[in-house]
Amino acid sequence: MNFKYSLDRSSKKFICPKCQKKTFVRYFDNIDQQYMEESLGRCDRESKCRYHNKPNRRGNYVKQTFEYSPPSPSYHNNQEIVKYGRNFRTNNLVQFLKIYFTQTEIQNVILRYLIGTSDHWTGATIFWRVDQFNNVRGGKVMAYNRNTGERVKKPYSKITWIHKINKQSDFVLQQCLFGLHLIKENKSKTVAIVESEKTAIIMCILMPKNIWMATGSKTGLNEKVLQPLKGHKVILFPDKTEYGAWAGKSAMLTAKGFKISCSRLLESYDLEEGADLADLFFKFKGCTNHTNKPLTPKAKNLQTLGEINPVVWRLVEEFGLV
Repeated sequence: MNFKYSLDRSSKKFICPKCQKKTFVRYFDNIDQQYMEESLGRCDRESKCRYHNKPNRRGNYVKQTFEYSPPSPSYHNNQEIVKYGRNFRTNNLVQFLKIYFTQTEIQNVILRYLIGTSDHWTGATIFWRVDQFNNVRGGKVMAYNRNTGERVKKPYSKITWIHKINKQSDFVLQQCLFGLHLIKENKSKTVAIVESEKTAIIMCILMPKNIWMATGSKTGLNEKVLQPLKGHKVILFPDKTEYGAWAGKSAMLTAKGFKISCSRLLESYDLEEGADLADLFFKFKGCTNHTNKPLTPKAKNLQTLGEINPVVWRLVEEFGLV
């Protein structure tokens, strides 16, 4: 029997109107030899999405109404952190940090942020996204130059996720802030948010009295990811030239009850577009980046740090420590 319509038998897939994944099979009119209305079809994610909108018997469609509810996030097993928590001698970012910081400081920050190593690219670093309930929401994999500490962007930007490397096609990535798991330490501590994960761990070494977190991208700052921080004092440190965008979000969140402010610190310095706090510290003559001398425990004292790098005093003011 030849039906007037049927699900497309080709391998072509469209964006599902419900879950927004490219897993949608549209209905095909076998008489007119064309696709039917865009909303008619079935999502292949039958267990997670379940969208299926059929034509009626006359070949017309009956609009299916639905309320979209995002799928629950997937989590990595905690043992994966253990699995990748080794081979730091081959980790390019860790080796870069050794130029400027002591072994103890580096070990502490590795444990604090659960830094991992991947062989997907030579010396790649894994930044695990662990939420406030210790759920491992994702593992971001990035390649760095071990001599400069800069991200590898040629011949292409080397960024991916552990679930993609492991070909977990059904993994639902719902990101949280990098370092969010640290929020349980002390609610009285100020939370400082930057864009780069690398900058967060460097600033944690330089100014450990605050909790440093990272969005991972310019657009990663939003109400959803900041919701666990409501009630905490939060200071945003946007990259150079990004102050306007982050300040606007800060004002919006303040109106919703967040204790949040946005620092103009980087805008007051002659830095390249996209430069961040770590770049600012490394810019000044006499700071650890130029002397190649590791920070000693004594240098953790604010006064001593201020002598090493004048930028510290600007940060001291930002955090209200004086």
